[in-house]
Amino acid sequence: MKALIVDDERYCTDVLTILLQKHCPDVEISGIFNRPEEALEALPTISPDLVFLDIEMPHISGFEFLRRLDKLAFRVIFTTAYDQYALKAFRFNAIDYLLKPIDKDELKAAVNKVKVVEVRYAEKVRAIQNVDINPVPDRILLPIGQEIHFVQVDQIMFCEADGSYCKIYCANEIKPYILSKNLREIEETLNNPRFFRPHTSWLVNDSHIRRLIRGEGMEMVMSNGTHIPISRSKRQEVQDRLGF
Repeated sequence: MKALIVDDERYCTDVLTILLQKHCPDVEISGIFNRPEEALEALPTISPDLVFLDIEMPHISGFEFLRRLDKLAFRVIFTTAYDQYALKAFRFNAIDYLLKPIDKDELKAAVNKVKVVEVRYAEKVRAIQNVDINPVPDRILLPIGQEIHFVQVDQIMFCEADGSYCKIYCANEIKPYILSKNLREIEETLNNPRFFRPHTSWLVNDSHIRRLIRGEGMEMVMSNGTHIPISRSKRQEVQDRLGF
């Protein structure tokens, strides 16, 4: 994992370099910059996987540094002596936020978070590659009574388990389709990376998620206004999938 260190204080870059070399051997330090403008110029050449970024720097703050980029092609761990920036840091989708002086255990934990995110990203890429080999259907057939309904997959907002039955809600339908199949069977039929389970009783098309409500009981709101609960065990997966 290639990393850059950007901090206007040389002492801080020296300390972080030593900590990384000693406690995070998987991290290869590909550049150390005490002037953020020089780091911005070097980014296209180095293409790092991870940037350790100070927040309080003269001329260009850590937040301004990120705003100047067309796209964020690397993970960010903020480093700062001030804790009042924590909330703003996470709005920039930072992996973590380390307070100076940096604790070695907190540093190791932050780097491990990056590894977990990268592994999950690689798994998604492999899943998409497999889908390309075995294309997912554009529509599925739903046998209901004496009829067979042809349903476009991208119109399916979510599916809800109801005992031994399953309800399928579509964007262009007022009432759900009710099938005598369980949720796992529907999931296997769809075989689509856009669908995932935020809860054992729900299968959701992530393109129809409109907003998330965070709190003690986290839930998502779908395009038709339905509130779907997110189980505690699925919260991290949902956050990684939706990128926040």
